[in-house]
Amino acid sequence: MNNFEVIIGVEIHIELNTKTKMFSSAPNLFNSKPNTNVSPVDIAYPGTLPVVNKEAVIKAIKLAKALNMNIEETLFFDRKNYFYADLPKGYQITQQDKPIGSEGNIKLSNGDVKIERIHLEEDTAKSIHKGDLTLLDYNRAGVPLVEIVTYPVIKNARQAAEYVNSIRELSSSLGISDAKMEEGSLRADINISLRPYGQKNYGTKVEIKNLNSIANIEESIDLEIKKQTKMILNGEIIEQTTKRFDEEKRDTIIMRTKTESIDYKFFPEPNIPPIFIGKEFIDSVKINELPWEKRIRYQNEGISSDYIEKLLSNVQYSDFFDQVKYSNREKFSKFFFAEIVSLANKMSMSINSLNLNKADIEILLKKMDDGEISGKHAKNIIPDLINQKSTVQEIIERKKMKQISDKNILNDMLDSIINKNVEFIKKNFERPERVRKFILGQLMKESKGQANPVIASEIVNSKLGE
Repeated sequence: MNNFEVIIGVEIHIELNTKTKMFSSAPNLFNSKPNTNVSPVDIAYPGTLPVVNKEAVIKAIKLAKALNMNIEETLFFDRKNYFYADLPKGYQITQQDKPIGSEGNIKLSNGDVKIERIHLEEDTAKSIHKGDLTLLDYNRAGVPLVEIVTYPVIKNARQAAEYVNSIRELSSSLGISDAKMEEGSLRADINISLRPYGQKNYGTKVEIKNLNSIANIEESIDLEIKKQTKMILNGEIIEQTTKRFDEEKRDTIIMRTKTESIDYKFFPEPNIPPIFIGKEFIDSVKINELPWEKRIRYQNEGISSDYIEKLLSNVQYSDFFDQVKYSNREKFSKFFFAEIVSLANKMSMSINSLNLNKADIEILLKKMDDGEISGKHAKNIIPDLINQKSTVQEIIERKKMKQISDKNILNDMLDSIINKNVEFIKKNFERPERVRKFILGQLMKESKGQANPVIASEIVNSKLGE
């Protein structure tokens, strides 16, 4: 773009889905009543001491393994000192000098992204702005975070958006976070600078904070690239600023200008001595199938790209889908989204909340294959399977849904229908499709919708050809 090279680095904060906070026993719950999930440790009452959350460490190791990182065998924590209204302690416990993971990478469709580090830390309180007031909710203070920092190697908005989405899918797939950007459990900060091609020194970076959707990431980066390009071409000086993306104005807005770097006065956290975890413990942490591995498997199973992306973007979908043991995966993917996911959406429920028995779904699919029930029957059966109130067979018998697939029975019914409608058939002899639809319609009416449409169509076609 105008002979300028775009340099982008991304910092992602992921809230880990542990039961308790990073350094205290306070519950780690989203959407609770403000200031109800708070421990004296979270706000640094005198005499309190932090205790490291083992589950948070395990989840960080899982992420480090998935990103092919070097994993530190000893945990070191540091104190980051600064004053801000949402920082109750006046400092944050983090990992500065020796992060838990370093030197990793993640594969994207348009090239790998090198990751410098991931480190554990605690979240701040949440600021809620109402008019001239700023309210503070300390429920978020102390929530365990993993921060993921890339090298400045991303070249455009699309690659940045794909990277953040890949981290989101990975975190959800590993089960370490729900990674919901709209709820703030995954937050992305983007650093952007431009420099003439061939120049080694970086340009002045502009940071865009707390982007809350993949679409906003891509749009805000493209906007910022255009702004910086215009400023450079006009001879204007780009200042190091922090911005936010205004969703109403669809623009990046300056929050503050940085005149100099902040001195956080990092030093080792005095209340947490180094903790040796060792190679044996690290090796004991296992990770399940990764999203890019799952994508290849789904592709080999013949599933459409649209369905694959939906499965990868929702871990509940992919878990449910994978647990149903039905051999024709392509056929099941269509049934899954058309009937099960659509029902969950219609009822405004998560797919897990339907509490469907996977074995019942397998039985349902087999009965469709065997011609015992139709697709329409299956659609009507699924709502009755919610919360496992009845078995498939019980529903079929109660609702008298068993499909008629016996060729002799269907043949006799069709002979009767044809004999009753000889005049109609003669009158429309030159319009065989109309005759076919009419006869099949009469058959469905006669059989009360129980006739197997595939077998019935075969018999009708054979009879009309006579």
